[in-house]
Amino acid sequence: MKRIKGICILPLLLMLLLTSGCSVTKVVPEGKALFWEYDVKVKGENDSSDRSAELETTLSQIVRPDPNASILGLRPKLAIYNAFYTEKEKGVKHWIMTTLGEPPVLYTELDTGTVSELMSNYLHNKGYFNNTVGSTTTIENQKAAVSWTAKVGEPYRYRKIAYILNDSLPVYQDIEQTIDESLLETGETYGLETMTAERLRIAGILKNEGYYFFGPELLIFSADTTVGEAGERLVDVLLRVKNAASPKALRQYTLDDIYIFANYSLGDSLALNDTINYRGYHYIPNENYVQAKHLLRSVFLEHDSLYTREEHLLTTKRLAAFPAYKFVNIDYKVDTVNNDALDAFIYLTPALKKSLRAEAQMVNKSNGFAGPGLNISFRNRNTFRGSELLNLELSGTFESFVGGRGTGEAPEGVEQVGNQNLTSYEISARASLTFPRILSPFNIRNLRTEFAPQTRIGAGFSLLNRVGFFRMNSYSATYGYTYRPTQTLTFDVTPINLQYVQLSNTTDAFETYLERNPFLQRSFENQFIIGSIYQLTYSTQVFEDRTHQFFDRVILDLSGNSLNAFQSLTGFPPPTPDEPRTIAGSQFSQYVLLDNDFRHYLNIGKESQLVTRLVAGAGYAYGNSTTLPYVKQFSVGGPNSIRAFRARSIGPGTFRDENAASSFSFFDQVGDIRLVGNLEYRFPIAGFFKGAVFVDAGNIWTFQEEFNDAGELLREGGVFDANNFVNELAVGTGFGLRIDIEFFVIRLDLGIPVRVPYLPQGERFVLNEFNGSFSGENSMVLNIAIGYPF
Repeated sequence: MKRIKGICILPLLLMLLLTSGCSVTKVVPEGKALFWEYDVKVKGENDSSDRSAELETTLSQIVRPDPNASILGLRPKLAIYNAFYTEKEKGVKHWIMTTLGEPPVLYTELDTGTVSELMSNYLHNKGYFNNTVGSTTTIENQKAAVSWTAKVGEPYRYRKIAYILNDSLPVYQDIEQTIDESLLETGETYGLETMTAERLRIAGILKNEGYYFFGPELLIFSADTTVGEAGERLVDVLLRVKNAASPKALRQYTLDDIYIFANYSLGDSLALNDTINYRGYHYIPNENYVQAKHLLRSVFLEHDSLYTREEHLLTTKRLAAFPAYKFVNIDYKVDTVNNDALDAFIYLTPALKKSLRAEAQMVNKSNGFAGPGLNISFRNRNTFRGSELLNLELSGTFESFVGGRGTGEAPEGVEQVGNQNLTSYEISARASLTFPRILSPFNIRNLRTEFAPQTRIGAGFSLLNRVGFFRMNSYSATYGYTYRPTQTLTFDVTPINLQYVQLSNTTDAFETYLERNPFLQRSFENQFIIGSIYQLTYSTQVFEDRTHQFFDRVILDLSGNSLNAFQSLTGFPPPTPDEPRTIAGSQFSQYVLLDNDFRHYLNIGKESQLVTRLVAGAGYAYGNSTTLPYVKQFSVGGPNSIRAFRARSIGPGTFRDENAASSFSFFDQVGDIRLVGNLEYRFPIAGFFKGAVFVDAGNIWTFQEEFNDAGELLREGGVFDANNFVNELAVGTGFGLRIDIEFFVIRLDLGIPVRVPYLPQGERFVLNEFNGSFSGENSMVLNIAIGYPF
């Protein structure tokens, strides 16, 4: 406990030393004061709307500049600036002062009069036409504290809302039809923001009714506050179209000629040579880049149709999703013959068609292996002149086991083999082809969605050689679709998911180990995975201004069901554990797997965030299989899971291999059920440095007990028990540092174990035994990774 206190108190002492050793007013010029703090009070004794607290929060945001940033009453960035203050414009001190520090905010930078006026204007726009705002300032020890007080009465409310539409033009009739959906209601408090939104609403509807040149600035509100009797605060609001509105703004337009420049670049003369007339469209210059039949599925502008803003935006977004194009722009001009028609010009600027990329990386896998890697990829963004994206990847990694194991002796009766410095290498090749449309033997209508549906075809091969143990070849082929009907919802359907796993070149030591673990042996057998994968993702993270954001991904993975049913119908003998059904001489897996990853993001202020995550998954083998394939089984621990424990070092349940230091032990740390929960608070430190504190909990389990051929129980304590699983959760805590540069994040998380499930009851809480080091029992774990964990 003394060590824990020392570790926790050290940063606090350092901060206190920094803030107390250097006066916060150290660099404040003589005769001036530091803008230290402020508060805003709204006094509305006769205000029946009871909005004082809401108004105080909003008015506080008007104050500019803000005082120096504070944390728990301390001002660390100002303290750093003072501690490293230098008049030199280069050097380490100058870098720390300007990057990590913050200069003092002086009271002279604050214009209280202007701030008061802005507050008064805001209250006026909220219906408080008769308001007063004033401020008082107190200065002590070169620190200025400012208090603003706003006095308000009863706000004005709408008595009557009228739309002055006396003209016979169609535009006035169209406006009148929108009144039922008005945002303004009688009896509600007056609000300029609502009236502005009402103008935008009406203009948006008119834009979708053919009024191309109409804008919200052409609508004007008039307010009459003299309509109430004595003491009544009522207002009549009248909406009309400005008299200065031009005739073309009040006219509906249809689309005439539509020109598509399929290979446009800035500076083109826009000559109409080599124009192809295809289905009523003028396709320019020809089909040597993207063929018209593929492009037009994402063009929703039609000849002789009414212009609508909705069709314009839909076309823009769909075309922007084409990998072949970098920029999309649509322009309109009044037709030279028909003044009631528009000609549309679609300009498509090509992206770089082919690219080659090489990437060196440091690989840190969830199975506990880490090492250098090289990835080479080739991309063609317009493979068959339909904006198809072809991606070819070749990668190689050379890894050593760093998961806290693999450096000890082998289990009893198993020979210790293998190069302890190089324990694994993997070489893989993968090809994928993505079409920005649905490819299907059936005639599927064109989907009117912002995001173009995609068809995905992929094939791959990987060779995994774990030196001293085995060699595994894996072949895969997939065919699937991605459909995103809305901004928040995405469907990924992979009806064809084929994988063949072949184990070869096993060593005698590894064979001996598998013989002692028949369930593990079955999961490593040569087998086909033939099935489908269905994934549903719901995310509101696209709405960055929301306080609450949600993410939920559900995956359903099925294998072997159709094939097993077919063999049953055609007279194959029933499968048994010793003689399962096969295809091409190898067993095929039959299982169902369901996995759910749910996250909630609570945004606190501008940069702080509280993230909650719950991951739950289960896979069940049946029919032709007695165990899940090894590649489908769950494991926990590591940089994206429970960070106080190394990868694959937990579970299943309370099981712990007696040979925990063995090179073989990590093979056993897999299960059929997974449950992981994470709670993380993220906060800014300085500049691109971010901090985090977290708590992780979870474990894995099996569905049933496992026995070897001698009838001995394997992995004791690994079976899931609904009445006791909470007592078997591994728990860890810790803190992290993130270097968050816009295009990537380097993450360092320091995990500290709190609860170890494989220890005896009564001894599982180990925080009081924390040794404060990176070695030995109950030690810290440093996780280095790229990107946020979730």
